[in-house]
Amino acid sequence: MTNPIPRGEHPRPQLRRAQWQCLNGPWRIRADNAGEGLMHQWHQRGLGAEAQTIMVPFTPQAPASRAEALSHAACLWYEREFDEVPWGGPVMLHFGAADHWTRVFLNGQEIGQHRGGYAPFSFEISHALRPGSNRLTVRVEDSPSWSQPRGKQAGTTRWPIDYDPITGLWQTVWLEPVPASSLSWLYPRFSLSDRTLIVTAGFSQPVTGKLSLSLHRKGSIAGQAVVEVDHRSEARLSFTLENPALWHPDHPWLYDLTVTLEDPLEGTLDQVESYLGLREITWDEAGLRLNGEPLYLRGVLDQGYFPEGWYTAPSDEALRRDVELTLALGFNCARKHQKAEDPRYLYWADRLGLLVWAEMPSGRIFSTDLVETLTREWMTLIRRDRAHPSIITWVPFNESWGVWHQGSRPEQRAWVDSLYHLTKTLDPSRPVVGNDGWEYSSGDLWTLHLYEEERPLEARLAALRGDPETAVTNSWGGSPGRERRGALPGADVSGLPMLLTECGGIGFGEGGEDRFAYGDFPETEAALLRQIQGTLKKVTASPSLAGYVWTQLTDVQQEVNGLLYFDRTPKLPLSTLRACFSGDEPSA
Repeated sequence: MTNPIPRGEHPRPQLRRAQWQCLNGPWRIRADNAGEGLMHQWHQRGLGAEAQTIMVPFTPQAPASRAEALSHAACLWYEREFDEVPWGGPVMLHFGAADHWTRVFLNGQEIGQHRGGYAPFSFEISHALRPGSNRLTVRVEDSPSWSQPRGKQAGTTRWPIDYDPITGLWQTVWLEPVPASSLSWLYPRFSLSDRTLIVTAGFSQPVTGKLSLSLHRKGSIAGQAVVEVDHRSEARLSFTLENPALWHPDHPWLYDLTVTLEDPLEGTLDQVESYLGLREITWDEAGLRLNGEPLYLRGVLDQGYFPEGWYTAPSDEALRRDVELTLALGFNCARKHQKAEDPRYLYWADRLGLLVWAEMPSGRIFSTDLVETLTREWMTLIRRDRAHPSIITWVPFNESWGVWHQGSRPEQRAWVDSLYHLTKTLDPSRPVVGNDGWEYSSGDLWTLHLYEEERPLEARLAALRGDPETAVTNSWGGSPGRERRGALPGADVSGLPMLLTECGGIGFGEGGEDRFAYGDFPETEAALLRQIQGTLKKVTASPSLAGYVWTQLTDVQQEVNGLLYFDRTPKLPLSTLRACFSGDEPSA
């Protein structure tokens, strides 16, 4: 049965409680480009007769929002009522994501603010609730500034690879009763050598009591652990599994998890349901290993845009379909590019067996504001997503966006290096690519973006191996006046696996006068297939490479180098494309 509430499925699949209330659906919305809403106290008086209707969680830039007339508004006010909540005690108001500066009011009282377009945020609202109807008002302000993380949303200038921006709420809004002392996050780590599972649990405040964990598979208990907690903000539980069922793309086995927090006098304080996959990622000069076995990465670049929902998938089924299509094309990995993806996508990647590279959306102007906002959001996203077994790599920077001068300005290089180390502090279990594409400074993998040009691929790779500071060139050009090198002076890439994390980019189809692709534009399907096969043959034949990422999964606006059109229709038969990317010979 179709859920009548848009995106009404549970938005946080790895930390579920029995009670929650989705606030998606019709809201009132009003543009405030003149900045008069605060002066005229819209949060207390209401949005008035000029308000329109919008379907949350879709932004005005998305047809599914039904509010496209507001697509160019820089400041939006949202408003809706909800009935008295049926729970006693503390209540949390959760936002999956809102772009960019959000201020939240309940019954005229401001309850909190958040800056950033990608990370989740929450406020405890019980002090502002009242009997009967409650009015929730949200003010979201955005700007075209490149001093804020915005990924590929067009800002003050638009590159050929940028797309139309978004503003406002773009993930689920929901209510949840949560005890004052509660579980905030879970972080599992598995060691293959000794079959040990360690689960770290974070609390909303320092607690004293007992933390217990129960692991289940197919209805049977696979393991249990208990630990006493004494005024701690987090605690670890560990135990050994005799015959663990390992998570792998070929068999994405998952365990169900129940975690309980108890007080010695009050009994159960909090209980959450979750799941986890047991797998271990390691790496050496030869490449990546999954559960001790060599892993050749066959990845595809995925922008995560949708025709109806733009930044927001129109349904949970659409997210699942994208994962299924990626697998059907023969890939084992998706590099989610310049977008922190909806947790429901990661849920389906966990369930269906797709590896994921998680990447932070970039800004493009180095500034104190960018450093503070991006670092804070990145830390929050790691904490949100590090329990997903599908994620195998963290990427805080792409192609030196926002740190264009890290080769000559030590403060920019220091930031890249510090985010690499900060990421390893928060999650040492995965490889981290400090800056993907070129200008390596710190990282566990050496990743390069190389598209077709006259020089043979293997000669270009050999030159970079011989001298990592060799310039990285591509036929499509790039940023004028700035030479991109494979690695920065003093950086050590010895002993690191080399991966080609952007290649292909062959254009096909109509994209208007400004259509863009990184490669050629073959005119027939047969010519497109020949070019795909020819490029792949060079890439997969290289003994230097431990894997590749193909550009890209779908077309988006003027960028027409997708394997699928924007509506997800394949440009060639799926079976033909799968034969290419799975390593088998395609049929004639």
